[in-house]
Order: sequence, then C-alpha cells, then structure tokens
Amino acid sequence: MFINMAKAKKGQSCVIREINGEPGFLSRIFSQGLTPGTRVRIKQAGGGMPLLIQAREATLAVNSQEAQGISVEVL
Repeated sequence: MFINMAKAKKGQSCVIREINGEPGFLSRIFSQGLTPGTRVRIKQAGGGMPLLIQAREATLAVNSQEAQGISVEVL
C-alpha cells in the first residue's frame, strides 16, 4: 500500500515509489538523491514542522505540502 510521505510517522522506514510536483521542487529533490526506489527513514513528522528524513547518508527536510507529492511504500 502506498501513502503520501506527509502521512508517514516518525520512525517508519519507507521506499519512495513516485514523486510529483513543480519542476523546481523535482529538480531539488532529485539533486539530493531522492528518486523512486530510494529507501528513507522518517526522523521527524507532524506538528506543523517539516518532515526530517534520513536518506542514504544525509538528513533532509521536506515541508508537508511537498511531502504530499511523494508516494511511499511503508516497510
């Protein structure tokens, strides 16, 4: 089952399945290594704060609106 990343909970591991958004957002996300098939771990979620995700060897911040355009599969 796929959900949008904005609904993921702290501590969950996920695999990115699809990314949708404006060209500037897609360019930024892809340049940071977030592509379909990438495994991520949610480090912070909810409370109106950006999501903090661990992807490969980096921690990245994604705001909740952008996270809605990222479909993930929860592992």
